[in-house]
Amino acid sequence: MRKFALRVGCALLTFAVSGGIAKIGRHSRPPMLFGPPEAPAANDPVYRCDESPDVPLPIQVLLNRQYREWSFPEVSEDQCYSVKNCGGPDAFAQLIKGDFNDDGRLDYAVVIQQSAYANDSGVAKPWMIRVVAFFRKANGYTMHPVTDEAGGSVILMRKGETDFDYETQREFTYPRDAILSGWTSYLWEHGRFRAISTVD
Repeated sequence: MRKFALRVGCALLTFAVSGGIAKIGRHSRPPMLFGPPEAPAANDPVYRCDESPDVPLPIQVLLNRQYREWSFPEVSEDQCYSVKNCGGPDAFAQLIKGDFNDDGRLDYAVVIQQSAYANDSGVAKPWMIRVVAFFRKANGYTMHPVTDEAGGSVILMRKGETDFDYETQREFTYPRDAILSGWTSYLWEHGRFRAISTVD
């Protein structure tokens, strides 16, 4: 239950800030400081949640080919807080690594934003945030769209962890690594990602 409560908190934080803050950027004012700044403690961890991750070149090529003018969403302080608590100091907000298809190879998932634009036929494409997964293969990666209704960050749900499916009203255990974004976890099953409502 302690793990489950933590996951609910992480998902709520991720969803609450994804709709507006990821789109308009960070507008909060820094707090006013008085007196000399305190030096950081030597043992404090250095978090990476507010840094842009380095993506392998083959994945960049696939993204550039499929999603015109894509970029990583700007990470808000609230999103960073969620990633810190759920992923630890080495976790990025826009990228996770896991074995999503359970083949023993390390896969990637990224959350990207795509600005509104008109395609070659003059059809307007809306601004949106997506999650895209990349499965490692012997000769590179294969790309698998996860959702076009993503939250502002992605969090890794590890194989063996427990969660609650609010649609079936049952607790379940992840049979393989999964992707959490917003209110929803995405689990690879039967050749596609299945959405599971893991936050009420």
